[in-house]
Amino acid sequence: MKKKIFFYLLIVFQLCTKQSISFENKIILKINDKIITTFDIKQEEKHLLVLNPKLNNLDQNQLKFIARDSIIKEKIKEIELVKYYKIESVLDDANLKNIIKNLYQTAGFQKEKEFVKYLESQNLKFSSVKRKLAIEMLWNNLIFEKFNNRVVIDKVEMKNNIEKEIKNLRFTRDILLSEILIRNSKDLKLDIVYSEILKSIKDVGFSTTANIFSISDTAKIGGKVGWVKETSLSKKIQQNTFNLGKGQITKPIKINENFLILSIDDTKINKQKIDKNKILSNRISYERNQQLERFSLAYFEKIKQNIQINEF
Repeated sequence: MKKKIFFYLLIVFQLCTKQSISFENKIILKINDKIITTFDIKQEEKHLLVLNPKLNNLDQNQLKFIARDSIIKEKIKEIELVKYYKIESVLDDANLKNIIKNLYQTAGFQKEKEFVKYLESQNLKFSSVKRKLAIEMLWNNLIFEKFNNRVVIDKVEMKNNIEKEIKNLRFTRDILLSEILIRNSKDLKLDIVYSEILKSIKDVGFSTTANIFSISDTAKIGGKVGWVKETSLSKKIQQNTFNLGKGQITKPIKINENFLILSIDDTKINKQKIDKNKILSNRISYERNQQLERFSLAYFEKIKQNIQINEF
């Protein structure tokens, strides 16, 4: 009888030990003075799964790596942002509320309360998600303030190009786009990387592949760009998308110094009267965003060089 009790207690002890180990919270990174723990990485994984549920297709190690990279980027941005803004001061900002609304509607929720309840079921705090979105919003604001005056757009040439393009155009097309942006470097073997991306798309889908490979800020949401008018895209991009239909993917397109791969997720024919001024306005906006993203990537890499990252 005593032996049975002993073995029973031993089993209970082992189970409790395993449970305590599984909940052990360790420091794994230090970014300047900001400490990142295993709990933080786990929370980031959950956050990324809310933004892109298809990440469930990845194994745990891949998801952990993406979460680690994501949280490092966020903390570096936060370190820079606090020099210019108080993050807490924008948590009730109207623009942030619109960003949150767009997020939960994209995730399939009609009301914020439903989204908050879902986050709670995933052991995520709405306030935490809100703060992450505030950081991204303020980062975009900072990039705009610093670099908007350095954006160069030849509106005359753009207008002339539009005149030629729509001369015989009877209708336009709206396309639902997703993107993967590949950083160019002297060591880049584009053919090999493109083959790896195509294999990954086949195995786990485009959105998950965007999380793995893309350097764009859209990577967090599976590379989703959203609905755009095809005429708003640059001539170079249009040449690569024009003959593609739903579910098809472009080859790498050289955009500035990097390479862009686009997925046509859906299409709609737009039979409204062609408005040259609106097309011009949309194209200017798209080109401005492209250039600002380039400045954003370069600025991030610059400040990252002055950040101390220690692994434990």
